[in-house]
Amino acid sequence: MALTIHPLVPSRLVIEAGRMTYLRNYGNPRWLPCPFFAILGGDEPVLVDTGASATVMSKLRAEPVEDLMTFEEALARVDLRPEDVSLVILTHLMYDHCANAKRTNAARFVAQKAEVEFVKNPHPMLAGAYHAHLYEGLDFQVVEGDLELKPGIRLLHTPGHSPGNQSVAVETSAGTAVITGFCCTQENFRFNNVQAWVSSVDPEVIPPGIHLDMAQAYDSAVRVKKMADILIPFHDPLTEELSRIP
Repeated sequence: MALTIHPLVPSRLVIEAGRMTYLRNYGNPRWLPCPFFAILGGDEPVLVDTGASATVMSKLRAEPVEDLMTFEEALARVDLRPEDVSLVILTHLMYDHCANAKRTNAARFVAQKAEVEFVKNPHPMLAGAYHAHLYEGLDFQVVEGDLELKPGIRLLHTPGHSPGNQSVAVETSAGTAVITGFCCTQENFRFNNVQAWVSSVDPEVIPPGIHLDMAQAYDSAVRVKKMADILIPFHDPLTEELSRIP
């Protein structure tokens, strides 16, 4: 079954680039998209995350945010309405990934057990990214570890950015596409070898700068890089330019 992935970008935000790339690029704020993704071609449309509006994000962060379109307008780009969505994979529960979740009417939401447990008492260093009113009361299907969710769609537990972070592997006509659940851009996987300090060992990836466990985040990034024929870094600017993958 050949599925297609459609990046949908309702909003974007200014973020310090070093928060994407551990120990690199500080002092370099960038506008980055806050996308969600529609997976089409199966027996039902599947969303990966829901994005967030600038109205919501502006109350939760100091840096600039802006809307590009509403959640409903984004869905309309792939001929969907909120009521058409019955399945949403939440990569994790930080606000920019789930703030539009309650705008779907009858969806079930797939999240990792480790994430659902973590948000009950998040670590103080990440607590500002979790806001219970955005996800409390959702119809959760709680999973644990890797799982083939549907034909052609596999969940990958990729911890580090958060304990229950998950990425999504999708079988397409061009091979396996992996939507990285953790926050990153292409620069995490294709970077020059300028080191944060002098070392004889070159890293395979640069883990996200926002993480609970850097070593886990590194290993998760290596894992998705090795298995993907098409790698989709979550906050990469290309998601604003592409209407379909592949």
